[in-house]
Amino acid sequence: MEEVVRDQDVSDKALGMPAGSAPIHLFTAALEERVVERTAELEAERARLAAVVETMPVGLVIVDLEGKVQLANQPALRILGVGGEISDWERGVYDPNGRRYLPEDYPLARSLRTGEVVSGERISVTAADGSTVFVDVSSTPVLDSGGQAIGALALLQDVTAQQHQERVEREFVTNAAHELQSPLAAIVSAIEVLQAGAKDSDERDVFLAHIERESARLARLTRALLILARAQTGAEAPRDEVVSLANLLAETAARLRLAPDVRVEVACEPEVGVLTNRELLEQAVANLAENAAKHTSAGRIVLGARQQDGTVEITVSDTGSGIAEAERSRVFDRFYSGPVGTGAGFGLGLAIVGAATDALGGEVELESSVESGTVVRLRLPHAASLTSP
Repeated sequence: MEEVVRDQDVSDKALGMPAGSAPIHLFTAALEERVVERTAELEAERARLAAVVETMPVGLVIVDLEGKVQLANQPALRILGVGGEISDWERGVYDPNGRRYLPEDYPLARSLRTGEVVSGERISVTAADGSTVFVDVSSTPVLDSGGQAIGALALLQDVTAQQHQERVEREFVTNAAHELQSPLAAIVSAIEVLQAGAKDSDERDVFLAHIERESARLARLTRALLILARAQTGAEAPRDEVVSLANLLAETAARLRLAPDVRVEVACEPEVGVLTNRELLEQAVANLAENAAKHTSAGRIVLGARQQDGTVEITVSDTGSGIAEAERSRVFDRFYSGPVGTGAGFGLGLAIVGAATDALGGEVELESSVESGTVVRLRLPHAASLTSP
């Protein structure tokens, strides 16, 4: 009996209870309750951690010492274009210069092998559906409490859109630099000839005309860039006024440089007008008309406008080469100048149209068929009727 009491005292002390204070089954029940509470706390903590992992704005991949994936959240699966589970996710990995990674070069592999901490390394990954995704990868070893590596984790950020924007802007700078060389070289050459003593009046006038023409070309490019920037940032002052569309379209038509077999027509009643920012509207219409002239070698270009339910619809149609279906969704993108090798220019004209239309509170619509021509409709609010003097 004494041994039983002694055992009970030992159990009481193990549970932190005064010796002999309660029967053993009560202590067992208390211990079970503590275990249940602790288990519930752990489950809640695990649920909170899982929620954080799944709602992270970046992908998370954790691997063990053998490189096997232990955890991959939904953003990681989405970024890599795989479903359900990642298996050998680093297949088809390239750097931005097109060099293929060897398995030992993968960021996670380097973190496992050497303990390297990789920060923001850009790679391109061929996803399961064959598409290419650009990803910024940061990886680091996972250490236990004793400082020993037990795995590695990687954070993935999808930068495909950013990579695309950087690429088109680099292409724009390259193309602009190339295009600017031509007018600058012509201006410099003309000045050198004049400085060398070209005194004949006819010869001098030829070189002065070169300088005037190429200077105007540079001025148009500069103005186009400023208009695009101001329209997109909202910095263009709202200098609204009533604009006669018949006059604006006629002036635009008169400035066009047309191919020999192309004629231009204006279809607009004299009373059609609109309350808007004249400069932005002029830039939008001029760029639409110049784009039509550039791509029309025969047939006609029609500049028209009409009032409809309190709005104005300005139409520029042509019988030119048209736009392929794959290109139509991108023609209003900034710096997009068409398929590589077409020599289509800076890619600013239709981007200015889109930006100016947004700034004017309007909308633009494009219809096109290859070899049949293009129709662009620019719809603006605040139609106005002009009266004849």
